[in-house]
Amino acid sequence: MLFARRTITIRGNFCRECIHKRFWEFAGKNVLLGPWGMISLVVTPLYLIQNTWTYGRALYKLRGAVE
Repeated sequence: MLFARRTITIRGNFCRECIHKRFWEFAGKNVLLGPWGMISLVVTPLYLIQNTWTYGRALYKLRGAVE
């Protein structure tokens, strides 16, 4: 994976707890394993911002949901 970038997408109907679990799992991997190349050094923070935005939108959609 030194010369390629891998993108993983998770789709489905998740509960709030599952969203939290997946976000922190992937955010941790992104921070630890992401910035190892010249391009990745720039792209990793952008992915982190995008993932945080998507995480916030998902939690906003679930604000009135019953657990």
